[in-house]
Amino acid sequence: MSKVRVGIIGAGNIARAHMEAYAKHPELCTVAAVADVDRARGEQLGARAEGVSVYADFRELLGRDDIDAVSICTPPFTHAEIAVAALNAGKHVLVEKPMAASLAEADAMLAAAEKNGRRLAVVFQNRWRHDWRRAKALIDDQKLGRILFGKVDCLWWRGREYYDTWWRGTWEKECGGATINHAIHHIDGFLWLMGEPEWVIAEMDAVDHDIEVEDLSMAIVRFKSGAMGQITSTVAAMHNLDRIEIFGSKASLSLPWAVFSVTSHPNGFPKENAEYRDELRAHADRLALGPEHHEGQIVDFLRAVSGGGRPLVDGAEGRRSLELVTAIYKSATTGERAYLPLGPDDPFYTTEGIRRNVRRFRRGTFAP
Repeated sequence: MSKVRVGIIGAGNIARAHMEAYAKHPELCTVAAVADVDRARGEQLGARAEGVSVYADFRELLGRDDIDAVSICTPPFTHAEIAVAALNAGKHVLVEKPMAASLAEADAMLAAAEKNGRRLAVVFQNRWRHDWRRAKALIDDQKLGRILFGKVDCLWWRGREYYDTWWRGTWEKECGGATINHAIHHIDGFLWLMGEPEWVIAEMDAVDHDIEVEDLSMAIVRFKSGAMGQITSTVAAMHNLDRIEIFGSKASLSLPWAVFSVTSHPNGFPKENAEYRDELRAHADRLALGPEHHEGQIVDFLRAVSGGGRPLVDGAEGRRSLELVTAIYKSATTGERAYLPLGPDDPFYTTEGIRRNVRRFRRGTFAP
């Protein structure tokens, strides 16, 4: 199996995680090139490996016949343009979240991957966290029983200086706020564990930042299985924690990792079912686990590129979270339930449609 020759497009903070993960697996790949509009920043990233060429224009990198695959680590509004160009140039693509600004852009990326016979994968590195893998195994093996409901709390905090970066805080550049750029990791995991959504009803606002996009959204989701879900996404919580909780008819779990089971006293009040809880833990502990986070996803991507398999989070899988986020924005704008799937005739399907229709905030300076 020949090594995959990789180019990294974008040299900001997240690109370093890609570079470090690729560097841990020299048996699978070589990073051959970096591109960034800020050449000095590109050179700083390229200096982390030997023999890396640096370009100010990503098209120069894509013009190299010896590059097999690229990581796209640029701001969200550029993802679709670069990914489609890379796929049309015959490169396999690993693109950071969110995969695109709209479902129309995501579908253009999927079509380009199909047309060119290339792999398209979307970065959701938390799926390689060991506790997330254990949770998935318990649910797939029906150890929780029938799934009743679940919760996502993405309760993060960002100072107002965070939005001083030129592309953040607007619909045109960041493509949304806390929901699409922060909680989307947990929304992806929630869908992975809970299944297909049927509808969502949501509200959103900018409660503590002077920005166009939301810094808080809350949503109720009905899944096709009949289960219900609740999603809170924010960067205005002076708490800075995140968790997923899944509740079944036999047991429940939470991430970070914990499992719970209860049984009934004669009067109907609960008592801990320690025996079944320990059985769940033992079942989860038998799972074979590999590398975590970006390293785990990049190994999966490289093996799919080399072996012709399907990445765990391919383009279609990455699109699912984007669709639910889009439905949250639609419902929070219209005040009505948004039903899924969202088709090409939906006002929120295209990038232009979102920008034209979505609620915008920015009400002046907030008091400290």
